[in-house]
Amino acid sequence: MKYASPSDFTAIAPDYSPSSGAAKGYYTTSDLVAQLLQIPDFTTTTSPSSTEVGSIIKRIEDYIDEVTRASWRPIRYSDEFHDFIFSGVRWFRPLYWSDYVGFIQLHNPDIRKIIRLAVWQGSSWKELASATAKVKISDYTNITSVVLKTPGFSGSDGVFTLTAGTTAATWDDTFGNKTAAEELVALINEVYPARTADMTGASTAKALQDGAANSNISDFFYATADYEDNRVSVIISSLLPGEDGSNCVIEVNGSGLTKDDFTDNEEMRRLGSWWAIEPDGKIFFRKNFPYLERQSIKVTYVGGNHRVPGIITDATTKLVACELLRHDDSTVLIAETGAQIDIRAKYDLLKEEANKSLDLMKETVFLIE
Repeated sequence: MKYASPSDFTAIAPDYSPSSGAAKGYYTTSDLVAQLLQIPDFTTTTSPSSTEVGSIIKRIEDYIDEVTRASWRPIRYSDEFHDFIFSGVRWFRPLYWSDYVGFIQLHNPDIRKIIRLAVWQGSSWKELASATAKVKISDYTNITSVVLKTPGFSGSDGVFTLTAGTTAATWDDTFGNKTAAEELVALINEVYPARTADMTGASTAKALQDGAANSNISDFFYATADYEDNRVSVIISSLLPGEDGSNCVIEVNGSGLTKDDFTDNEEMRRLGSWWAIEPDGKIFFRKNFPYLERQSIKVTYVGGNHRVPGIITDATTKLVACELLRHDDSTVLIAETGAQIDIRAKYDLLKEEANKSLDLMKETVFLIE
């Protein structure tokens, strides 16, 4: 696996809607697009503005992920189910031939973080990854707030107060325990509350920063409704590596809420409970594993290669430029071999070059019988 290259794009500080200056994505920036088109840099007052270019960058990055079936930015995959086939030690196969009793192949490679790894052991899911806490809603009419604190919090920095309410920065407790649980999940994950929006009237994604407005809650925590507890409980996973999340703090306010504190579940090492080949997306089980075969493993994880190759930045920049040229009523000329070419020719050339680059980066699947 190539770990790093001098050609990698490393100026990664995503800000698709800047208050000033350039828009920045994971794969390119609006300044790089302007340089390619040989025009002045985009700003918040140009037409199009850097914010508008940032919106195009975001869409093109998603297009590239879908075309290549890979990603070079963090993508979360939730509740991916897998069968488990026990292949443990047999009388004819000595222990030293294999140190695991079975493995699964995730749908996506380049694992950055296993958020939840749950195995079904006949009557309950056993959590094997991250540090998790749980909030149970017993009476939605008596809810005040849930407070999550990151390790080393200072004052309001690193402290997230999740207040019950009806805004995008709160969770709606109007309709019942299960609706409130789904609202709490959406707020922690900072996503559009698709499961409850028809009832609550929500029209935007949830968003919540810590008290010092330095961090977003979804940078540190991930939540899932617990369907084995009648969907009235929410499992909260820390996104910090390994056991670091066990130092997070959870508090609940209101007689309708109870909680279980953060507990470390993870023993990921070659001689531990399980281990992984992260670039390949393979997880191997040793000490804890499912007792049943079908749909007995549930995984939530962050995938995406940690490096952005120069070829991906080049393709992204060209495709963003194509979108600008396609909607440009004025003339933006780019010199090529000393001659000027028209808008249509520039568009066709950039599009062709970008697609050729993406063809080189597509995932190849080999089927062996």
